[in-house]
Amino acid sequence: MRIRITAGRVLAVLLVAALAAAGFLGYGWHAAHQHEQAQARLLAASRQFVVDFISISAATVDQDLARVAVGATGEFADEFQRGMPTVRGAVLENKVESTGTVLRAGVVSGDADSAVVLVAADATVKNAKAPQGRVAHYRIQLDVVLDEASGAWLVSKLQFVG
Repeated sequence: MRIRITAGRVLAVLLVAALAAAGFLGYGWHAAHQHEQAQARLLAASRQFVVDFISISAATVDQDLARVAVGATGEFADEFQRGMPTVRGAVLENKVESTGTVLRAGVVSGDADSAVVLVAADATVKNAKAPQGRVAHYRIQLDVVLDEASGAWLVSKLQFVG
């Protein structure tokens, strides 16, 4: 038995192979694009959280603390809630005005629903003893988890590093 190979059959096989390759490459591109978008959302949330955490004013202390509490969960949320009255009192007593800026942020490790993020930030801190202000440098490690109900990244652990 002899098989006849015609130009039409060759073209059909090549077309099927090309479509399969395009589908495979398209899926790979889509997955990489989704990963990049998720990482961008994670970094944006982490950057904003750190700005919220290091920016506080005696004039808006309750709103400032509430903003941080909303982004906290687990161990960090418990620790923050316990310390909030002390922080509030110190901010009011010393007339603190701290304005933070994130310099750099990067994901150390992570998966679809948790990550470790390092953030470098500076804050200009003014208070009753230093009304002209001074710059404070922070290096903060965040352990973050994705809240499936809201889709928000929440901080479960915060520690100052290096």
